[in-house]
Amino acid sequence: MPGTGWGLNGWGEGAFGSATALSSTNQLRLWTHDNFGEDLIINQRGGGIYRWVENNGLTTRAVNLSTTSGANQVPTVGLQVITSEKDRHLIVLGADPLSGGVRTGAVDPMLIAFSDQENALEFEPQTTNTAGSLRLSSGSSIIGAVKSRQEILVWTDTALYSMQFIGPPFTFGVNLINEGIGLIGPKAAITAPQGVFWMSYNNFYIYNGSVQTVPCTVQNYVFSDINLTQSFKINAFTIADKNEVGWFYCSSSSSEIDKYVIYNYAENVWFYGSLSRTAWLDAGIENYPRAVSNGYLYQQEIGFDDDGSPMTNVFIESSDFDLGDGEQFTFIQKIIPDFKFIQNSNEDGSVNIVVKTRNYPGDSLSVNSTSSIQANTQQAFVRGRARQMVLRFESDDDAANNGNLGIGWRLGATRIDVRTDGKR
Repeated sequence: MPGTGWGLNGWGEGAFGSATALSSTNQLRLWTHDNFGEDLIINQRGGGIYRWVENNGLTTRAVNLSTTSGANQVPTVGLQVITSEKDRHLIVLGADPLSGGVRTGAVDPMLIAFSDQENALEFEPQTTNTAGSLRLSSGSSIIGAVKSRQEILVWTDTALYSMQFIGPPFTFGVNLINEGIGLIGPKAAITAPQGVFWMSYNNFYIYNGSVQTVPCTVQNYVFSDINLTQSFKINAFTIADKNEVGWFYCSSSSSEIDKYVIYNYAENVWFYGSLSRTAWLDAGIENYPRAVSNGYLYQQEIGFDDDGSPMTNVFIESSDFDLGDGEQFTFIQKIIPDFKFIQNSNEDGSVNIVVKTRNYPGDSLSVNSTSSIQANTQQAFVRGRARQMVLRFESDDDAANNGNLGIGWRLGATRIDVRTDGKR
């Protein structure tokens, strides 16, 4: 959960004004990290800030930055750490403020403190350095931040800010980009080639110089079945070579991640499914993405099998389609499939094309026909008549393909012979 304190529980729970300060003891144990040169700066949300020094070797541990020799007024706690790229300042979001030249030890959720340039140990603002701090005004707490081109984007629970290096005497400037578009969780924003995408409380957005809503065809599906009390577990991810961004989240009936939603920004399509992944690293350093769940490290997006077992119950299903906004019945009689079976020299893969129909929006879909498709299938003859139709492409390697491994298929531009068939 995000934390405890005023506004978290139901009305009347706890004494009036008895808010609990943000700290590592009442925060979901989220860590952020960033490089400062060859060193690594890490921070537990609401807790201390640590530095691992590369020159000390792989077997050494990270140490508390504020107690390191030479540290001067370094924040003792924070909500997130991030470094600015070109000018190289260490930035602590939600730092504890100074009082009489000493850090208070309590998170100030709207305060941003930054070090002197090229010196992660110097946070005392002086005329001879570039250390300092600034405070955001819109919202009640900083939720998260990501680096974008020539700026750092910072979200509170209600707004988005741009933080840019402007040089002495102010060092950094912040601009309020927009309000009412807060970040749903600290890990719910991701940088992609098209811009920065993030999940808010009831919508998805992209920033590429300006804020735009991402039209979402599955918006109601996601936000009507999401556990907002576990919103800090949401994590965004990218699959850059497939032009995709996505989010893992907890459904309304779960306190752990069990669902995902993905947006393909090249084809402008959305899809969703069930999967548990609590961390994700896209391909780059490694040839394939890496992901974590339940203590296991996974290699993602490789092959067509399920950890050495045949993949079962794989499908792609369209939304409802009709002719003339459903005023006329649609008649379907032939499908020319466009499938490519890959990584199987015997070409013995099999895919079913399922036609589902319904006459009224409130009706349940009923299966009209199922046609088996192989690599050499030229066309499938079907007969169906309804106001609305759905096409489903499905395979079951364990059953239809006799447990064969290494069978994959790719769906192309399937053609459908349809025509109007009167009104009723």
